[in-house]
Amino acid sequence: MSRPELRAVGLVRRYGGLTAVDHVDMTAPPGLITGLIGPNGAGKSTLFSLLTGVEQPDGGAVMLGHRNITKLRPDQRSRLGLVQTFQLPSLFTSMTVRDNLLVGVENRRRDYAGGLFGRGVRGNPRHDELVDEMLASLGLTDLAGVVTSSLPTGALRLAECARALCTQPDVLLLDEPASGLDATETDRFSQLLRRIADLGVAIVLVDHDVDLVFTVCDQVYAMVGGRVVAQGAPAAVRADPTVQSVYLAQGSMAT
Repeated sequence: MSRPELRAVGLVRRYGGLTAVDHVDMTAPPGLITGLIGPNGAGKSTLFSLLTGVEQPDGGAVMLGHRNITKLRPDQRSRLGLVQTFQLPSLFTSMTVRDNLLVGVENRRRDYAGGLFGRGVRGNPRHDELVDEMLASLGLTDLAGVVTSSLPTGALRLAECARALCTQPDVLLLDEPASGLDATETDRFSQLLRRIADLGVAIVLVDHDVDLVFTVCDQVYAMVGGRVVAQGAPAAVRADPTVQSVYLAQGSMAT
């Protein structure tokens, strides 16, 4: 079965007299990595919140394949395969890295046999194998038994990404995933994203590291003042005069 694409259709979000997201259209096809860039106040974080269900739009729709998911809560979207990570890692700090990943496995499968008949993910060889694969892919095997509250920032970010991947998402939304990663961790993470996309997963990436975005993404959307001002191949967006003058020339990379 082919995986669904994620689409923003004319999304609008207002706060009083401020329009933070102004009739934005965006498509994140399966198998591609879609980057979202822009200066401070561009509307990236707000758009991300609309896509994930953290906020509701004042207009427009969010579509997952042919399904309108605009009114669904984040947890309901997660059950459908739309999974996110956050700017601040949101792991269960009293649990080990491995147990956090097992929660990710259970989250997607809660409506299936494992959850319906009370059989948890612990002790299921297939689930353990998936967790082991994710730990190895992100270089976290040696930290599997460590309580996450004692992890450095870089390892926390990788552990959260690993947990998101354990849900076996159809769409993966990553909010500043490279923040706190060193060069080696960033390179390993980039390679993993490429492998995940090659499996047909749609990935949306918002990050202050524009070099990472332009290197790993297949397509990029640039926002300024709540609107999309450029979209397309990374090289074309990077060369766009508006993107150059309003964003890249200023060196503004924050969300």
